[in-house]
Amino acid sequence: MKRLTIRVGGLHTIDADLPAFKPTHLIGILDPTMPEPGGYRHVGPDIDRILLRYLDREVEREHSPRPEHVETKLAAIERAMAALDKAPVKLFIHCHAGASRSTATAYLALARQLGPAEAEAAFAELLRITNKPWPNRRIVEFGDALLGGGGRLLKPLDAYREANRNRLPALLRLHRIRAIRDPGYAERLGMKKSWTVEERTKK
Repeated sequence: MKRLTIRVGGLHTIDADLPAFKPTHLIGILDPTMPEPGGYRHVGPDIDRILLRYLDREVEREHSPRPEHVETKLAAIERAMAALDKAPVKLFIHCHAGASRSTATAYLALARQLGPAEAEAAFAELLRITNKPWPNRRIVEFGDALLGGGGRLLKPLDAYREANRNRLPALLRLHRIRAIRDPGYAERLGMKKSWTVEERTKK
């Protein structure tokens, strides 16, 4: 079976990632007020590109991920899979840090290719192609429903989170340390005080 080649990135590496990877398809996810990344200059007008805007939250609040966001992503993934009939497809997915919204989207792409019954294999592949991801559970939950997963996509994710409870706080702490050392890093990622566990999980 022909498969998508998937790469996940963040705004801090996108200037190098896009010209090196040369995607045929791109799914971008940004905060509502974040400017379009300058790295997009490296992709041609002929690629299949979508840009969605919402915050990295896992609760129902303003600018949280919505089912229609996930529907749009899955439609883009379907187009990418259909394009495999003609040529190899390279799908680049990014958010701000390349850890949560984008990895959740990559997981859905892998689950769509393998099928919801192979969610464990899809999640294992996600761990292979990313570094210490923290997929947004709300996005995965919507995707599971739209793909008819019956909760199967959530099981490996929840097990992973249970086994790595400190991963998200550690990731956010790492970004804050880097931002202190390099203010340009914070600017590239669009970092702000709301980059906290509470912002993502508390109603």
